[in-house]
Amino acid sequence: MRPLIGIIGQVDPSKNRLFLDRRHVEKVTAAGGIPAVFNINSSPEEVLEHVDGVLLIEGPDVHPHFYGEDPSGAIKYVDVDRDEFEIRLVKRAVEMGVPILGISRGMHVINVALGGTLYQDLNDIPKAIKHDWDVELIGPTQRVHGVRIKTSSTLYEILKDELDIEGTNEVYLRVNSFHHQAVKRVGEGIKPVAYAVDGLIEAIEGTDGFIIGLQWQPEYLPEMDRVFEAFVKAAAEYRRGKLEMEKIEIEAELREELTREQDESHHSSETTDSPPDTNQT
Repeated sequence: MRPLIGIIGQVDPSKNRLFLDRRHVEKVTAAGGIPAVFNINSSPEEVLEHVDGVLLIEGPDVHPHFYGEDPSGAIKYVDVDRDEFEIRLVKRAVEMGVPILGISRGMHVINVALGGTLYQDLNDIPKAIKHDWDVELIGPTQRVHGVRIKTSSTLYEILKDELDIEGTNEVYLRVNSFHHQAVKRVGEGIKPVAYAVDGLIEAIEGTDGFIIGLQWQPEYLPEMDRVFEAFVKAAAEYRRGKLEMEKIEIEAELREELTREQDESHHSSETTDSPPDTNQT
């Protein structure tokens, strides 16, 4: 069976609806996964009981409370309930080894969940290039600035056949990156692997297991199909490992049950074969 990929949908409180860009569903399906959309009414544990991979998508700002700061006037809008849910989800998924792909806000959630911080607004950073493009005006496919990807990274290994190599340590790629916040201090167990020209982190990945966060929108760039394929492949491997562990546990339970039945049968036989007590009183 194909791996099940859990996607946490966005909440529109004004219309009481759950929604997401259908590109996420299409990319997961094309890569060989089965997409399943969850809302925050489920518990992280319930989600992880069923899925083989977690996809965190775009959405509102992560509330600064979750990285120890008060909100500045530049914060646009937040969903604290979703923050709490996704942060718990990431922490537990990392503990379990469940593959995680974070896109835009999803990358920020991964970083905050693992103890990192964010720049609340990029206007606070001197010499920062323009990152806060209005995607509704220019469209999600526009490659608005470049990033350099470290060749020592898993991300590079995934994309290397699609990239123009300009040096021995980094490769250059133009991306559709639209954001007014960014990773500041990197969390535990992850590392930065791609940067904009102004030094801002544009991609992170785990030092152990499959954890990738991208600041840009890979679902709109054809070469990024490789990322979804690698993610679904990692989820399939996780599923195989999970099924193997379940098989081992079932076999152990059956052996234990068989041993118990044999012991009971042996005890019953000993009782039956014992000679009657003929002592008279």
